[in-house]
Amino acid sequence: MIDRLNREEILRYLGYKDSGITPQIEKLLDRCESETLKIIQPKYIYKRFPVTHELSGICVGETGFVLRGKDIREHLKNCNEIFLLGVTAGIELDRKIRRYMVTEPDIGVVLDSCGIQAVEQIADMAEQEIEACVSSEGYHLTWRFSPGYGDLPLDTQKELVQVLDMHRKIGVSLTDSCLMVPSKSVTAILGISDTKRDKRENKCDFCNNRQKCIFRKRGTRC
Repeated sequence: MIDRLNREEILRYLGYKDSGITPQIEKLLDRCESETLKIIQPKYIYKRFPVTHELSGICVGETGFVLRGKDIREHLKNCNEIFLLGVTAGIELDRKIRRYMVTEPDIGVVLDSCGIQAVEQIADMAEQEIEACVSSEGYHLTWRFSPGYGDLPLDTQKELVQVLDMHRKIGVSLTDSCLMVPSKSVTAILGISDTKRDKRENKCDFCNNRQKCIFRKRGTRC
């Protein structure tokens, strides 16, 4: 499903600029990218739901799931339907990263960044499928909004994972602190709107880490 990773994004996660890439680093990146592509187990699931905008929040179909917070309300203000999305790169990558962090930490760090980019590209693939579906109906998607963005509580993950049945369908579960297992997994909410917008516009405005973000300090974004 994925035959290569975005090298520029991996380097950005690692904090490198073009001038800092040595032949040794290139060799390390080649090795880690190759290993990542061999062991990832890309899986994703998404479901479409109607939503209603209530005083208590945005109610997702008849699931009992309510999205709370002014930021998600603003994000979905023109939407009467949404997609819930869950994505993972699989557990084998987690195991390999943990082993390298003990035996060869430099490889472990680069492999971890490769994993971050891998799950992002898997999410992009899923989004492209969803977008093709809604585009055929004359609609547009918002950008992906995940639990923990803005004032949408991180523990929103619990109900989102349950509604999508992610543990049974794609092997993703949560810890008590709402961290996903496998760690290279993401969830997101995408609104369906008849208004076209830049899916990445103002994404940073919703981030709780905005003031101390290392990417913003470099003049980029995550």
